[in-house]
Amino acid sequence: MRITIILGPFFPIPPVLGGAVEKVHFLLGRAYRDAGHHVTIISRKYRDFADDEVVDGIRYLRIPSFDNSSSLLMNLMKDFRYALRASRKLPPSDITITNSFFLPLLLPRRTAGRIYVHAARFPKGQMFLYSRADRIQAVSSAVASAIICQAPQLSKKVFVVGNPLDDVYFRAVDPVDRKKTILFVGRIAREKGIELLIKALRYLEQSVSTDLSGWKLRIVGPHEIRKGGDGVEYLRELRGLAESLKCDCEFAGAIFDEHVLITEYRRAMVFVYPSLADTGEAFGLAPLEAMATGCAVVVSNLDCFDDFIDDGVSGLKFDHRSSNPEVSLALTLRRLIVEPDMMKRIVRNGTQITRRFHTHRIAQSMIKDFEKLIGDPHASATSGKDER
Repeated sequence: MRITIILGPFFPIPPVLGGAVEKVHFLLGRAYRDAGHHVTIISRKYRDFADDEVVDGIRYLRIPSFDNSSSLLMNLMKDFRYALRASRKLPPSDITITNSFFLPLLLPRRTAGRIYVHAARFPKGQMFLYSRADRIQAVSSAVASAIICQAPQLSKKVFVVGNPLDDVYFRAVDPVDRKKTILFVGRIAREKGIELLIKALRYLEQSVSTDLSGWKLRIVGPHEIRKGGDGVEYLRELRGLAESLKCDCEFAGAIFDEHVLITEYRRAMVFVYPSLADTGEAFGLAPLEAMATGCAVVVSNLDCFDDFIDDGVSGLKFDHRSSNPEVSLALTLRRLIVEPDMMKRIVRNGTQITRRFHTHRIAQSMIKDFEKLIGDPHASATSGKDER
């Protein structure tokens, strides 16, 4: 098959600036190549990356684009201009996969082959626009349900398959001396709930008299608006709030090197992802990565985490919608801190569940669906979860 992947306008491939979607398709592109398919990846031009090159059997095309901004309208305009350029660069393909807002509307059918929309974000009511698409891949059951609710006419086109994890997360490594570290990895943005996490630790220290001696909070991620953060002012707010903590709080900045990031995960005992984005979070790759590397994971009670976190079994959830969400998070964290046996059990179960998301398993599910579509463009989708 000739498989073309067109990424959005803001992050390059290889994913040197991060981006969960970019990491996912970079992994899957290599898996498709290993399975014998011809793969082209189109992304934004960045620094001295070549406009057109073949590396390890994959063709990379790069086109001029723009940095992310804080304005949704401006970002949509940038996406539209980028989509026009990308559609002109498109090589003859059997399957074209994209997460761009406008590309499903602009792709030339004769060149694109089957149009495969990667719904990596929670739908905002725009899905009815994608009647031209042959398939809409939802990265979680929660996203699939939202798509069908918003556009019932597309229900037969929706295919559920989660995001993959790089094989490096599953390689046997020497045991590490884990520290008493509570780790967050993600964009430094208000919707990620970092402020809530800091308040929860303060509540533990001041109101529940929990002994946090030796523990520290470590926050990893970009704060810059062009990288998806909420800017330097928000970072300053968080630093000011963290000054009230007795335990140490470190803001490490962004880490995009996969191996360095894995080291961060493997040194921490607890990983917390307190996202407040009820209509923003689609899957949650960072919690899955943390689980694979042996962290006990705590997340907010978003439906998108249900595909891999069973509360009390493979992870813990707190009620982010309660009147006092920082108290709910604090008491959930306290369970892990004072019950080491629970922590061990959750780590063991969580690590086992992540094996469902091996790259080759996810790629196999995707390739089977590509073949099904090419053979019968009107074929109804089936969930990929059972095939994992």
